[in-house]
Amino acid sequence: MNALFSSPQTAVTPGRRSVRLSARQLLDVELGLFLISQLRPDASPNALPDLLSHVNPGWTTRQHKLRNRGLALLAHLTQYSRWHHLLESYMAAPVELQAYDISRDRSRFGPKTVGFSRNRLTVLRKVLS
Repeated sequence: MNALFSSPQTAVTPGRRSVRLSARQLLDVELGLFLISQLRPDASPNALPDLLSHVNPGWTTRQHKLRNRGLALLAHLTQYSRWHHLLESYMAAPVELQAYDISRDRSRFGPKTVGFSRNRLTVLRKVLS
């Protein structure tokens, strides 16, 4: 299974482009998506750079805490281009590696409800708690 997470590479398969993400890249995307879901559940997956860069005075203490911890871990993703490139790579990665479903137009996303994904999302909650 570690081969799936090795180094970031692109593998072309007949009819479909498949991207392999490093474990760090996979964690970054899923942590970013989890953070969006906690700070602005109605936001698109594109919203991460804005959420990391701006504080919302209407947020609860818990949301401020999550944002601050998220910023500490994901500061390198405050640039739109980096986040968008990583999202594109995540969406092109093998579906069985993804804990989130993202719509093709990137207007919405949501957690998958199958086995291992739930476990990974539980770990993400603990990382930011």
